[in-house]
Amino acid sequence: MNKRCIITSLSALLLAGCLSGCKKIEKGFISDFMYYSPNPLIATQGNVTNSKAIELDGTTGPVTVKLLAVRNSDTGQPAPDMLKEFSIKQFLAQVTSADSTVALVNKKIVMKPAFPLEVSEIGGRISLSQATAFVPTGNYVIDVQVSNIKGTREILNACKIQLLPKTHFTLDSGPFFTTSDATAETGFSGQAPLPITITYDNKGPNKIRFVFLDKNGTAFDPSAGQVTTRGDRGNFSQMNPYYPLVRTSTALEWEFIDLPNGFPIKDGANGTGNYYRIPARFTEENRNANPVFFGFKALSPGSYTVTIQIPAITKKL
Repeated sequence: MNKRCIITSLSALLLAGCLSGCKKIEKGFISDFMYYSPNPLIATQGNVTNSKAIELDGTTGPVTVKLLAVRNSDTGQPAPDMLKEFSIKQFLAQVTSADSTVALVNKKIVMKPAFPLEVSEIGGRISLSQATAFVPTGNYVIDVQVSNIKGTREILNACKIQLLPKTHFTLDSGPFFTTSDATAETGFSGQAPLPITITYDNKGPNKIRFVFLDKNGTAFDPSAGQVTTRGDRGNFSQMNPYYPLVRTSTALEWEFIDLPNGFPIKDGANGTGNYYRIPARFTEENRNANPVFFGFKALSPGSYTVTIQIPAITKKL
């Protein structure tokens, strides 16, 4: 190869290398397959429900997310009520042990505007507020826009939302009872299921009643000492320091505060556990009956009757 050919070849290689070195390096990645999980997101009217952030499927973070539209997924029509502001009860600050009276708690509650549905700009978390109480139940779907340093994607039908009718109370699964010896904390039986029913009257005063029945449906009399607490175990009075317990001939009764996220918000000695006892001297079996249930919460103003029927125990008449 002559000298001129060698120089020409080297020049071509240098030019190619220069062009290659000057090529712009693209930054980041944005997926076409970002998604929400779970999908559908299930919520109930009037309660707070939050999703996880949108799943990025390898997309370079951080991302910003914008809600584009919300529709009724059954009809395909826009759902403007989801994007309206409604006035709801909200906390101004956390309620602490220092807020020991109804007046002090109420100072931390105000009426404020809120949207039933919002999508967080950072991460895309879906938030449903108490304002969903003003939105019809049904099936909804949202479209979102996701952006990062690479670009923008529109995700149609990104997440379905199933809005269920409002629930007025909660109660954890698995209520149980035991029996035990009459005069000592000994001889406990194994745990057995405890039937509990709750009735709600939205026209009644803000009151919660616990009624304890034997296996035949006969009520025990709290005013006569036939229903007691269990030493240092949890009970509802510990969760409701704002109103005194009233013992009637048929029930334990408390007034309560209508709070934004339901009542109570304070835990007792065993979290949300209610531990009670029917002393043995009031049962034909001469055994203590020990009903236990967790997680009762009143989510609406009104009157609640929590009826606890204890199998295998007969009231002594």
